[in-house]
Amino acid sequence: MNPVELAQKIEERYRRYLKSTFYFKDPVLRASFEEALDSGHLRRGPFLEATPVFKRGRTMRTLCERLLGLEPDEAFLRAVQSQRPLYRHQEQAIQKVFEGRNAIVATGTGSGKTEAFLYPILLHLYNEFQAAKLDPGVRALILYPMNALANDQRDRLAGPPTDTSPPGVLWTLADLRSRFMFTFGQYIGETPEDENDTRRHARDHIANRLPGELVLRSEMRRTPPHILLTNYSMLEYLLLRPDDSPLFDNGQAKWWNFIVLDEAHQYRGSRGIEMAMLLRRLKQRLREGGRSGPFRCIATSATLAGGAEDRVEVAEFARALFDEEFHDEDVILGETEPIPEPSAEVLTLEDYGFLAQALDQSSTEVGGRLSELATRVGISPSSGGEITKMVGELLQHDGRAGKLRKLITERPVELADTAAQVFGELSNEQRVSETSALVALLLRAKDPVTDAPLLSARYHLFLRSLEGAFVSYSPEKKVYLDRSASGGEQGAFEVALCRECCCLPGLASKPRHIAFPPFRRQ
Repeated sequence: MNPVELAQKIEERYRRYLKSTFYFKDPVLRASFEEALDSGHLRRGPFLEATPVFKRGRTMRTLCERLLGLEPDEAFLRAVQSQRPLYRHQEQAIQKVFEGRNAIVATGTGSGKTEAFLYPILLHLYNEFQAAKLDPGVRALILYPMNALANDQRDRLAGPPTDTSPPGVLWTLADLRSRFMFTFGQYIGETPEDENDTRRHARDHIANRLPGELVLRSEMRRTPPHILLTNYSMLEYLLLRPDDSPLFDNGQAKWWNFIVLDEAHQYRGSRGIEMAMLLRRLKQRLREGGRSGPFRCIATSATLAGGAEDRVEVAEFARALFDEEFHDEDVILGETEPIPEPSAEVLTLEDYGFLAQALDQSSTEVGGRLSELATRVGISPSSGGEITKMVGELLQHDGRAGKLRKLITERPVELADTAAQVFGELSNEQRVSETSALVALLLRAKDPVTDAPLLSARYHLFLRSLEGAFVSYSPEKKVYLDRSASGGEQGAFEVALCRECCCLPGLASKPRHIAFPPFRRQ
């Protein structure tokens, strides 16, 4: 993939859309408008940004055995991807919450915050299953600020495997259905009342039901799910409506244990006050229904804490929000792997091409040449013959790859600027192409010690929304996309889009046109 070519294609499609949507009948104005669109102010980027590579901890298998005191069923271990090392902050959060503490997981985007709160909930449910106490009833409430995030979590819980993602937890547990099944339900405005609810498309919900999922409000009231996904507006309704009392009353309150707030930084100011009061009402309702003892509260956010110096303030924020005890050490931050200083040794473009090919071939085909390349750059491979780690070890000693990693980890950098600093000896077009290829190579290569990818990166492309167009008549007829850019003493007039052209002779077949002051039909 060439990100620059892709960005140009996206911009061109956007430009064509604007030209066809905002059509000037006047040829001079139409040409001026198209010239303004072609001036290069619609797009910025692509920018290249590296997300931090977080330090690794124990595997989930080791942690399960330590916390549970036994080795869980193999299907459970597969569901939690037990062979993959956890990030250190995930391990800390899982252990802390499982042992009864509250936690704020304040780590960056893509750092696995979902697993940090989901895995201790699953371990708690597994413990109840082992003790023959896994009856219907809500154990964990997960609140999202938007339904889109709740939908994403639904897929993470139970979605089938795809080419780019592992299977959902409950999908992997489906082969144990005869013995036990963790259930979950997404209770939002779109959730059908029952199988006859045509307004909310009950048939579609039932047909797309995932393993362990309750999709109807009626069945959630009849057999409350173990994990309840919703938003704070719906929680308000659940607490008020008598129909939803089976989630809280008649002995159900005793099961409630976990309260999770995703994207907790959004609950500030008046919205934070509303959420804090709602949580207090929820806990009061549950305590009146027989729930005793503290709740286990978890908040996640990528932007709540900037560093260790913010721990005290973040803990106080969580304390006020949940009305539960939070300490400074309950604020969990991500620990990142340091990027070594670039070395003087630089691999050639031919070497990069060979390394990319090596990742797609067997070790017997390329192992010898990789060893020769390692000897040339002065290192002794210690990766045990695993191709991805051998390639990673070579790139760790490559000055150009090290420079690229440091450049884009500190802050997002425009790709063209990055390419100029990394491949300055090449032409502009070659620079971008080779930089993109090196990024792709670093994404696939692994650290020989931690087994983590050498780079976790993403491209950003920004398109400017067209918030208005302005016409100036002096000294010439001209269209501007920004009023302040028009200048001149005569000023500029904002353009209006008319969608009722059928009232004008000869324009019935053209569904849109532009009118401008004094709003004459043009």
